[in-house]
Amino acid sequence: MRMFQLCVCGEPLRASEQPTPKPTGNEVLLKTLAAGVCHSDLHLADGWFDLGGGKRLSLADRGMKLPVTLGHENVGEVVAVGPDAKGVRIGARMLADPWIGCGNCGPCRRGEENLCRAMKSLGVFSNGGYADHILVPHPCYLFDIGRWADIRPSPSISIRKSATRREKPVLRT
Repeated sequence: MRMFQLCVCGEPLRASEQPTPKPTGNEVLLKTLAAGVCHSDLHLADGWFDLGGGKRLSLADRGMKLPVTLGHENVGEVVAVGPDAKGVRIGARMLADPWIGCGNCGPCRRGEENLCRAMKSLGVFSNGGYADHILVPHPCYLFDIGRWADIRPSPSISIRKSATRREKPVLRT
């Protein structure tokens, strides 16, 4: 699998090759079809976020380890699933929710993984979409884009979540 990884903050991404992962358990392997370049990726590549007033949030202090494959805005086609992965089919085109929490803390148990303090986010704390393939830890982080599969990506597609369940992407016009 070919990927473009952040190996040293402040330097260009480096192309590298690794074996394509084989999903186990609940994991789902996507062939990357599209990976957005978000302004956050530029900050991630720098290794810090500007908090204003001369203050910076170091990503190393938050647990980001290098090398890492950036890319947290991803669409892919399901090419393999682990034996315990349910509700996904080979060939489906899916949007990957990158905000993956630890699963154990209060926010995660409430379904608010984006507030987890021990994140495992795709493209930040685990490898993301600047690669041929993306390994997603569970089908609950995937949204079938169905009829939108041939529509050009747009910032108007968003993911809504409630505290009790995940909802599918909603097209806002």
